[in-house]
Amino acid sequence: MSTVIRSCPGCQSILLSDTAECPECGHVFYQQKDSSISEVLDVGSMKSSTLADPCPHCGEMVRAGLVRCWSCNGFIREDIAARYRDMSATPQQIIYSTIPLGQRTDYLPARNDTSKGEIPKAYDAEDFELSDGFADTRDDSSPAEFELEANPKAQPSRPVSVSVSAVSQVPAEPTDGPDKPQQKTPGGRPTPASTRNSASAETSATTGGKLNATDDDLLSIAMQEERELQKRRGDKIADRQRKMMMLHCPCGAWVRVSETQAGKFVRCSQCKQPINVPQIRRKVEKKADKPAVGKLAVKWIENIRFFRIAPTSIVLKPGSIADKFVEADLAFTDSKIVVIAFTGADKKKRGLLGKAPKIDRVEQRKQLREQIAAAGDFSTLTEVEVHSISADQVSEIRLVQPILKAHESMFAGVPVFGDGRIAIFLPIASEGGLQAYCSQSLSTFRALREVLKTNFSLELPAIENGVPEADKSDNLSCFINQSRVESVRNLNYYQQDVAYELELSGYRCKSCTAVISEEGRNKNKLGGTNGKGIAKAKCPKCSGKMGEELLYRIKKSPNADTAGPTPEA
Repeated sequence: MSTVIRSCPGCQSILLSDTAECPECGHVFYQQKDSSISEVLDVGSMKSSTLADPCPHCGEMVRAGLVRCWSCNGFIREDIAARYRDMSATPQQIIYSTIPLGQRTDYLPARNDTSKGEIPKAYDAEDFELSDGFADTRDDSSPAEFELEANPKAQPSRPVSVSVSAVSQVPAEPTDGPDKPQQKTPGGRPTPASTRNSASAETSATTGGKLNATDDDLLSIAMQEERELQKRRGDKIADRQRKMMMLHCPCGAWVRVSETQAGKFVRCSQCKQPINVPQIRRKVEKKADKPAVGKLAVKWIENIRFFRIAPTSIVLKPGSIADKFVEADLAFTDSKIVVIAFTGADKKKRGLLGKAPKIDRVEQRKQLREQIAAAGDFSTLTEVEVHSISADQVSEIRLVQPILKAHESMFAGVPVFGDGRIAIFLPIASEGGLQAYCSQSLSTFRALREVLKTNFSLELPAIENGVPEADKSDNLSCFINQSRVESVRNLNYYQQDVAYELELSGYRCKSCTAVISEEGRNKNKLGGTNGKGIAKAKCPKCSGKMGEELLYRIKKSPNADTAGPTPEA
């Protein structure tokens, strides 16, 4: 399809062939086909007329066709202003329906004595500061304080009558809206023709699509703007009064005060006397108290090795089941013993390299303590195994290692839980004939024995079977330099307890039982410089091989109150 371009005979502008009217000069093509355009829109008259006229009140340039000035809010034409004043002065009369007096329930009670026909007035409080010599003249009978609810309802007030002439004469605050004319673009250049055309089109839309709008149309627009303005003002006043309270003045007036004026003096607008605003106390809704969770008193013993094994599958060999345990903690209450085994982490999948994920046991224990304290019970614990032993079952707990008499031992006196470990039987029911045991080091067993004795009056025969009740050591004399050599008793228990820190103090010859201190060995270079060859070194007393019988002393004890082991000659 070809496109035909032609020039306008009036201004020589290049136009399409189907253009009905030239947008530059207003030349109309095909007069017989579209004659209504020239009748409705007289482009020539629009170009000849000015786009802005000066306001007769303030002198600001106002866009042509507007009813009011954007700066002072005054009417541009005096005849429209007079018509508006006439219509506002005689508003439409309100017709009230007649309701019998006995059926009237919605009414506003009087604030004070209205027997004399006087209606109390309400004023907004005026803030001011009192001088130093001013005395409080407030009546003692007036309330000292009042309470303000969380959502106070607005006090009803009398309607305020405002004359129309006064409203029309009060200039409005200038606004930066679309009504403000712009003669230049933000860049400082004159407004282009497209902007002027859009402004003219907007003016036509405001006046109902007609260039020569009638006075009734302009008046209706002005009335609508005035109603919207009054509605916005009324909403602001109602919202402000809704947040205020009413105080009674001795002169009979009511004074509105806000919450920010509490504890201050305000002035009554009618009698100009000061009024003391009392402190505002809000009503606090009492929430239903939730039943407090009782605090659970728990004593903890950590780093316990927990076993669940079948006795028939145990090989009677020292340390045969020492590594078949899971780490656990014991929780003691007044009514039961709870075993918390950390088995949840063992069930997790291994990583890409086949290694189990590293677990922060300290953080895990902290989370478990918080859960128990919040719930007041052990039933909410996750990722762990929880086994309970009631107070009636505590008497079934038995010591199984060490047992000096082999015929009385379940394992024939063999330390199957590892040398230096103390194990007890736990009455926990298990499927498949499995029995529950736990083993602990010396320091942990001492704490366990004390809790069992205090809470459940149970004493285990540990001392009778070789478990040291207290830290004891022997004072020996060195064969070389006659120095003192301290040797702790029952060394195997201390070597398996990480809570103790041991220090090498000397050596004992297996042939003649002669004792050599570490200082004496170092002086005579027995076993080399560092003493690694002491087992094959010759004893200075019997010339036999020394062997590997090492003597240790306790350097650091887990009990801070204990200065050290009790030495014995």
